[in-house]
Amino acid sequence: MIVHPHIGQRVQIWYAKRYCQHMPYQGRTGTVCIVSRGPGPRNHGVEIGGRMVCVPCGNLRPWPIKKEPADV
Repeated sequence: MIVHPHIGQRVQIWYAKRYCQHMPYQGRTGTVCIVSRGPGPRNHGVEIGGRMVCVPCGNLRPWPIKKEPADV
C-alpha cells in the first residue's frame, strides 16, 4: 500500500475484497498525476488510459510489484 505517492510514480489500483467487484478500475495500472495533502479526505489523481481517476488514499500499490526472493 502506498500512503505518500509522488507525481510520476507507476501504481496499481487495488481495493478490498468486499469492494473490488463493484470498482471498474480494480487491478488497472496508471501514473500518479495529483497528490493530495493536508487534513480531510486524501484522494489522489491517477491517469489511466488517458483519463484522470480519483483514487482514495490506501488503494494504491506500487507497480511493478516487487517479489521477495524465494527461500533456498
